[in-house]
Amino acid sequence: MIRNMRASSVAVALAVALLSTGASAVAASPASGAAPAAARPGLAPAGAGGTYLDQKGNVLSMRGANAGPAGSAQLLGCTPGNGADNPHYTAPDVSGHGTYVKGSCTNNTAKVFNCLYEFYTDNTWRQKACSTTVTVTAGGGSGNRSNARHACDSTGQAISWRNHEDVDVIGEIDTGDTPYRQATVNCVVN
Repeated sequence: MIRNMRASSVAVALAVALLSTGASAVAASPASGAAPAAARPGLAPAGAGGTYLDQKGNVLSMRGANAGPAGSAQLLGCTPGNGADNPHYTAPDVSGHGTYVKGSCTNNTAKVFNCLYEFYTDNTWRQKACSTTVTVTAGGGSGNRSNARHACDSTGQAISWRNHEDVDVIGEIDTGDTPYRQATVNCVVN
């Protein structure tokens, strides 16, 4: 924190010095004169991490982002399995579902919701749709899951999508992770 305060103090002192001599404190544009390319939907590189943004552009904290089996054992509580399915095209939408997979939990019901994220070339995953929260029993099925969907603006380009789910097991403490599945879908949402 002290280092950040020192850096801020130096930056303020430098700006005051520049302005007092009549110099401009505005950064120069790149030598080529070209502005950086605007981020657009695209394919995520292998192993892409990235920053998650909600629909208003705020940064989200995502825990438990792996789609595999449960990681290290929790000292307290259970770990539901990953019930998110792969994002997919269901005309005219991109769609994803969330279900309750018991994992190490014992209760049969949980509250589930899921959200869809589209990859952008600035290494962000941008939230495009979230389901409502539904109470479901373990096992899934078409009437026993959450459903997030968004209409595609175009289907002419392959885009990386992630479907994250959040499961709150009723009557049990659980990890609160938001596991995901990732897939390439011919769907662009601007």
